[in-house]
Amino acid sequence: MHLNSICRAALISGVVASISCGGGGGSGYNNNPPAGPGGGTGTSTAVITIGADGSVTPAEVRIGLRDRVQFVNRDSRPHQPQSNPHLQHTECPAINDVGVLQPGESRTSGTFDIEKACGFHDHMNPDTTRLYGTIRVAGAEAPPGPVYIKP
Repeated sequence: MHLNSICRAALISGVVASISCGGGGGSGYNNNPPAGPGGGTGTSTAVITIGADGSVTPAEVRIGLRDRVQFVNRDSRPHQPQSNPHLQHTECPAINDVGVLQPGESRTSGTFDIEKACGFHDHMNPDTTRLYGTIRVAGAEAPPGPVYIKP
């Protein structure tokens, strides 16, 4: 029996099979998850670490639409990554989902749904420039918004 016929029969009968049901001309299954809109996978594609020296590494990451970013706290103090500008935190709300990271904790942001450059800072240390960073979503090249909005 031809492989495509087996696949159709398995689907019709509701049988779950762990066979490759490719189209016959392709290279088959690869281990990469399918890309979402804008090339993103909807998973954590970048990791930003707050180091023991109290700085973020890397200070800039690039992700696709619908992706998330994982923040890791390797410092001995808690940190709270938040979207710019300080106090409003409105530039890229997905960053705000991380919340307060205790030493040794890691957490993933919300989903980034808009192509833009997203600036972030540590809400607990808003004047510490070593804790500033940028997440570039879907190739955005513009500068992120300021950490502070001046009245």
